Amino acid sequence: MKILYGVSGHGNGHITRSVYIIKFLESKGHKVKILTYGQGIKYIKSREDKFDYMNISGFDIYYRDGIVRNYKTFYEFMKKLPLNSAKQLLVFFRVVYDFKPHIVISDFEPFSQILAKSIGIPLIDIDNNIAVNIVKDNPDPSSYSEKFYTKATVHLFVRKAKYHFLLAFAPEHIEIDKNKKYKLIIVPPIIRNEIIKAKKTVVDKNFILIYQTSNSMVDGIKKLTERFKSIDFIAYKVAMEDKSNLKVKQFSNDDFIRDLASCSGVVTNGGFTLISEAIYLGKPIYSVPIKGQYEQRVNGFLIEKMGYGLTNNDFNEDRFEKFMKNLDSYKKNLSTYFQDENKEFKKKLFAALNLVNENLPKRYYDVIIASIIPIIQINALKFIFSKIIPVYKQQIVKLKSRF
Repeated sequence: MKILYGVSGHGNGHITRSVYIIKFLESKGHKVKILTYGQGIKYIKSREDKFDYMNISGFDIYYRDGIVRNYKTFYEFMKKLPLNSAKQLLVFFRVVYDFKPHIVISDFEPFSQILAKSIGIPLIDIDNNIAVNIVKDNPDPSSYSEKFYTKATVHLFVRKAKYHFLLAFAPEHIEIDKNKKYKLIIVPPIIRNEIIKAKKTVVDKNFILIYQTSNSMVDGIKKLTERFKSIDFIAYKVAMEDKSNLKVKQFSNDDFIRDLASCSGVVTNGGFTLISEAIYLGKPIYSVPIKGQYEQRVNGFLIEKMGYGLTNNDFNEDRFEKFMKNLDSYKKNLSTYFQDENKEFKKKLFAALNLVNENLPKRYYDVIIASIIPIIQINALKFIFSKIIPVYKQQIVKLKSRF
């Protein structure tokens, strides 16, 4: 089966788990072409193994002072949408003609999903983001604007698929009754091979591991190291200098995994991948989500709900002290967490692919689809650029005046 695999290029989480899945698919004889951008391209190029991939246009998240600026992100997305859409159409025409995919799999990459819906081939979605729309409780009633933009983004990026694999470390808090759009298959988060191997070497060397993906935690880390001088910290991606109780390291995947497996606990933002890996290794988490990222607030909220650690919207030294005092309790709760080294996910994905394959339409009209759809889309594109873009530009100018 020929599989087109769209991967979000924002951060490392989407691409690292997608590469794991892609290698599994290829081991089963499937042919996979990757569509990604940004960090996804950098990660693929950094690996020794080779993949069939195409660089596409993606979206960016804009930060200021370590805070996600939702209005700016939305404005830039809308400003670039016409040109990006045109670029994507050209890419997709090539894919349809040259690769002729039987199915599309997407990890929070919207244009590959649009392609699947446009030419009528089956779509499978694999991600954790749709949880924000179906989580049982509201993590933070005060975060209305963050919640609105995140939910709107998820609705925009995630099309209705044949199957939605929801990666979840707290399935107890997913509201299935609210799930009308998504045909859910809930599975544990994907754990990469390096972390699975590290499970055998887990120890506690009495230090706290710090990892951040923005500069939002620097001030809080300084206060922690000054107040808790008896605690040793190792930090990655932190713009600070070493102290008597703080060692700042340049990022190395091997070193980081080694430190993750041997720490007493983790201080991080609210990124899903690191949280999932820490849970798998039985490491308590103190989460300080990046402001403006509601999905990270949901992740932090679920950590606390499950008794795996604590979360705060801002660094709070008293809360961190409470976190340290309750490490044993969190570790006890974490010991009950079960992840079967992705066996459940592989089994269910394989079954879903078999069902999709059995119900694939006869491919004799592939050439017709590949010929007619692009013609329709090109003419639609001409209409958009000649009639709609001038009006669109006027609206963008009005939107810009709000900043």
